[in-house]
Order: sequence, then structure tokens, then C-alpha cells
Amino acid sequence: AKVSEFDCFISHVCSSPGFNKYITLVLDQLGLSAFVSAIVGSLMVFAFQAFCHPLPRIDSVCGYPTSIWELVGGVAIGWSVFAFGHTLCRRTCCFFDCVSICQHDPELKAMGIMNIPAFLRASRAMVVLWDERYFTRLWCVYEIAVAHSIDGLPIRILPTSVYALVAVTQLYMCVGAAADLLFRSVIVVSFWWDDALIIAFVFVPLLSLQAYNGRRFAKMYAQLQEQFETFDTRRAAISVESDRSLIYAGIEELFDGSLDNFNSIVRTTLKSAAMGSLTGQRAVLPYWCVMWQLLSAIPVILSKYNIYVLHMESPLCVRLAGFLSDVTGVFCCFPLLSAAALELGKRSALGMPPDGSWAALRHIGVGAVHIGVVGVIAALYAVCRLMAYQITDMIGRGEMRRLGLEDWHCLPWAVLVNGATCVAAVWAFRPRTQKRSGESGSFG
Repeated sequence: AKVSEFDCFISHVCSSPGFNKYITLVLDQLGLSAFVSAIVGSLMVFAFQAFCHPLPRIDSVCGYPTSIWELVGGVAIGWSVFAFGHTLCRRTCCFFDCVSICQHDPELKAMGIMNIPAFLRASRAMVVLWDERYFTRLWCVYEIAVAHSIDGLPIRILPTSVYALVAVTQLYMCVGAAADLLFRSVIVVSFWWDDALIIAFVFVPLLSLQAYNGRRFAKMYAQLQEQFETFDTRRAAISVESDRSLIYAGIEELFDGSLDNFNSIVRTTLKSAAMGSLTGQRAVLPYWCVMWQLLSAIPVILSKYNIYVLHMESPLCVRLAGFLSDVTGVFCCFPLLSAAALELGKRSALGMPPDGSWAALRHIGVGAVHIGVVGVIAALYAVCRLMAYQITDMIGRGEMRRLGLEDWHCLPWAVLVNGATCVAAVWAFRPRTQKRSGESGSFG
């Protein structure tokens, strides 16, 4: 089909793992839709059970049958959007080189290569599926350099390995949420034991994954910087050697007839734009990239509300305060803790030598530091839980009246605690600097 413009120009290494590229594009294009769909779906299941007819439940030793349908329904709808949402994006047109350029007719192929600048000018954005080989491939560097020469064209760099780890974390979150619900149905535990078990089996592994993701990001960033600094068009690899002369001709036409001019722009201007695009916010990953991992968060909260809140005789102010704390935990507290773990992993990677006789000891030392700092972050989570839930509940139930606090004071207390968390999250994910004129690009 003929089109007059493209929504995005997808640039990638053809020989890179296809599954990683698929996961990256799915999360990038459908992540927000899946997240919202999961929330809406779980709310619909919650409303149906609350106001129409309860679905079959699992008997629980605490006396309140366990409802897993909000979690199952929300996650199923979210994953369905990931799997089939592309069928609803029929108006989205993307340029994909191996499909959009003829591969069997040499003449048409040459015309396609020479018209890549025109394809890019007809695109609203460029999406780079980055891996460690991207800037070693002549085709890829040519595409991103041409894109950078077009004023106002956004360049979005999506590291495929980072997005693959985001998908793994999301899967672990879903499994952990289901295990938490089933655990509550067979064992009665106190508030403190409940938090201790969640921290040990859910948050510590999750924070460790985040630290590892931050470490991978730091290594990727250093590798990307080295690739820019040592770039030379003549050393870039290409699968079909006969294409080299065509690409050289295209580069020379764009850059005053000189490959050296192109090399200089890649090492300076393009490097500055690309590296700046990866560090546009204080946190290692953008906010929504962190949120995609929490697909199951709101559904599991609604499942817990169906188990406890609808059946327990808690004061209304306590329920409202608890709901506020739950929502803040999903949208602010976990992203904040995740940003801290990512930063930990990033900083540990920056100080790690690649080899040498002390490398093994340094790895052991970094591992010990990881364990210690992840433990500190988990302890901070426990403190947040204490302030947002336990103290709020004690105020709402009148256990703080001896201190002059009325029951309704649990709401202002919840607003104060959760407001401070929101402020901290905004600070962590705020833009680091304004982009200089002439630079374009973003990550995530």
C-alpha cells in the first residue's frame, strides 16, 4: 500500500534477536494501553462482584474467601493488549527496512537506499532498536545520521536488552502477586510478618532485578560512548558488500562529498544528541518504563479490597486513607524505590574494572554492596508501609486519642505521608536538563 508519511522509521540491526526487538516495540507502542486496560478490566471485575454477583472464591483460613478474579482478569486483559493490540493500530504506518526496501531487485534496492533521506523526511519520528552492535553496522549509522540531519525529527533510542529485562520484571511481578493472594488464603499472619514475607520474597528479588538492570544500562552507556568516539565509516560492517558503495555515495551526497565530514559529525554532534537522549531524566529509566513493570499492581490491590475492605467493619476514613496509600504506593513509592535500585546498579558498574587480577574480588565486593543497599531500600519500604498503613490504621481506630489525635485525623496524616512520597518521586524522575538547540531524541 502506498502512504504519504510514516508514523515512525524503525532502525535496527537485522541479525539481532527478533524476540528482543518484538518485546521492545510491544512495550513501547502498547505498554500504556495495556497498563490502562488492566486497571479498567480489574475495576469492572471488582464492580461486578461488589454490586452484581460474586464469582467462585478460594476458601481462606482468615474467614474471608480469596478473590483472584480482579488479578486474573486485569492481567489477562493487559497481556491480551500486548499480544493483539497491534491489530487495532491499522492506521499506524512504520518504515521497516527489510520490508519497505525491495531485497530481490538490485535496481529497486539501489533506489530505495538512495531515497532513505526522503523516507526519513516523511517520518514523524525515528525509533532506534539499540543493541551493542548497532553503531558497528554501516546501514544503521547511515540511517541515524541522516535522521539527525533533518531538523525537528525526534530520535528515540530503545535499548532492547533493557526492555527485555523490564518484561521479565513484569512477569515476576504477576507471579509474585498471585503467590501473595494464595499465601494469604492458607496462612494468617500479622501486619509485621506479612510485610516481612512480602519484602523477602517479592521486593528484594525485584529490587535486585532493578539493580541488575541499572548495571546493564551503565555498561550499555559506556559501550555506546566508546563506539561513538572510535567510529569510522570505513570500518563499519555491512552484510552485503556491494551495498557499501551505494551507502558511501549517499553519505557523500549529504555531507559535502566527504566520509570524514560524516565521521566528525558522528563523533561530536550525533554523539552529544544520542548520549543526552539516554540521560534526559535524573532516574536511569523513564517513569513509564518503570510503570510498565507494575501491570498487576492495581488488579492485585482490587483483589485484596474484595477480600478485606468490602467485608471488614473499618471506619470510612480508614478505608479512604488506605486506598490513597495503595494508589500512591503503585504510582510513586515503588517507582521511587526502583529508581534507587537502578541508580545503585548503575554506580556499581561505573566503578568495576573489565578485567585484571582484582576483578573477581571487586565483583564479590560489589555483590556484597548490592545485598546491603538492596536491604536498606527494602527497609525504607518497610518504614513507608509503617507510616502509610499501620500508623494511619491506628489513628483511624482511635488508638492515638491519648496523643490528641481524633479518628478522622488519619486522612490528613495519609495525605501528608503520601504527598511527601509523590514529591520525592517527581524529583527522582524530573528532567535533568533542557536539551540544547539542534539536539533531539529521547529514551523510552
